[in-house]
Parts: sequence; structure tokens; C-alpha cells
Amino acid sequence: MAEIIPFTDLVRARRRDRERQSAQHCVELIELNLRLALDRFTTASPREQSLWARRVRVLSELLEYAVRV
Repeated sequence: MAEIIPFTDLVRARRRDRERQSAQHCVELIELNLRLALDRFTTASPREQSLWARRVRVLSELLEYAVRV
């Protein structure tokens, strides 16, 4: 016995999978950028630390948002 799955349901499921994979990839990229910014912050001159601190804060907020969504 076979189950009939509407084509629109199949397309919707595939789209959700692609969106989930894309979101996960974005989270990974943000995490990598955050690690880099943290590393640069710790090695930056006192004059540049405020720039890197701001970048760390923005990336942290972006990561928090991306994980929630």
C-alpha cells in the first residue's frame, strides 16, 4: 500500500531543509568571525581595542539573534 504525498508538501519540506542548512551555515560563519574578533581584541593595541570590542559586541548580538531564529 502506498501513501500519496502532495507535491506542495514535498517542496515545502525541501525548502525548510535548505533554509535550516543555510541558517546553520550562517551561525557557523558568525561564530568564526566572533572568534577572530576576540583574538584580534586581545592582541590589539589599546587604541584599536574599542573597535574590536564593538565588533565583538555586534557579532555576539547577531549570533544570539541567529540562534533564536
